[in-house]
Amino acid sequence: MPPPRRLSAFATALGALLCLLTAHGCPTEPTSRRGRSGHKLDNYYNCNSTEHHLNTTQLNWLTSPLTTILLPTVYSVVLLVGLPANGLAIWVLAVKIKKVPSSLFLLNLATADLFFILVLPFKISYYFLGNNWHFGEALCRMTAAFFYANMYCSILFLMCISVDRYFSLVHPFKARGARGWSKSLFISLGVWVIVAAALVPFLLVQQTITFSNVPITTCHDVTTVCHKEDWLFYYMLGLVIVGFVIPFAIVLFCNGSILLTLASKRGSHRRVIWLILLVLGTFLLCFTPSNFLYFYQAMDHSLERRNQLYNWYTLALGLGSLNSCIDPFIYYFTSWDFRELVKATVCGQKENQRVLSGRTSEPLLQKKTTINSQ
Repeated sequence: MPPPRRLSAFATALGALLCLLTAHGCPTEPTSRRGRSGHKLDNYYNCNSTEHHLNTTQLNWLTSPLTTILLPTVYSVVLLVGLPANGLAIWVLAVKIKKVPSSLFLLNLATADLFFILVLPFKISYYFLGNNWHFGEALCRMTAAFFYANMYCSILFLMCISVDRYFSLVHPFKARGARGWSKSLFISLGVWVIVAAALVPFLLVQQTITFSNVPITTCHDVTTVCHKEDWLFYYMLGLVIVGFVIPFAIVLFCNGSILLTLASKRGSHRRVIWLILLVLGTFLLCFTPSNFLYFYQAMDHSLERRNQLYNWYTLALGLGSLNSCIDPFIYYFTSWDFRELVKATVCGQKENQRVLSGRTSEPLLQKKTTINSQ
């Protein structure tokens, strides 16, 4: 039987792991005014009190035009554009195109976007009503979970797409061994399992809170649990490094290598270059601001500045939601068959009665450059 000290150490390590999986840090006994979750609104109320009192400064932010008009307008655009675009993408990728590694990653990316878009009506209503949630605790937890699932699933699947294209173009002879349906399926399942594990705490921790001085109920804006900043810092560090920095570094390496390879080949590579620009643009525009602010809040010990950073972080999340509108263009430039089927569907052209190969632009480019080199 393990000594008590070892059991204590194991319990501590397990607690640390759970803290790294939750965006709310590690619950502890109520401490001083410092201990709060970085992406939450700090100093909203006294943690030692059962009554939650919203201060004037943050109430003005929650009811400002930026959160009650701008944010819901952005999410409405994402809903109106992203729903039909990703719905069409899923139909084409799942039904019309043969299952190959590239189409599988694209299908998973579209599915992540669709899950996010389906909960947007609740988010839009919440902001239009002045950050007042009317749909209950369970739906609030699910909305928060889907919101972050979209971000980190998108990051990881864009990384998978970049790696797949890297092997196809830069190491074509190794591509057969590195790429495969079973391997891609295993990787896709692994991504969903990792993200789902990270989202479990969102479904277990209370996300809504009501206040004694204002008649509103917030959803995923204020937490009722007090936390120590040490846990917060390590959580933010782990989340940003594993969920964003490492995938972004891999994407930069893969796409940089592809550009160098294309530079030595003849012919037009316009579609491949457009695809690289879309992927890098998605990371820089949609994911970098929110992840940077997410981590920076944990490092700042000033409650006033952290409240201000949270305001910017909220806007950055709205900007990040635009990835659901950008991703369909990535499908378009990645898959030749996807382009042909979209043209046939949208333009009313007659679809060719043939078995679609699911091929991407890369194999065609690879064949073309091989002929030119002979």
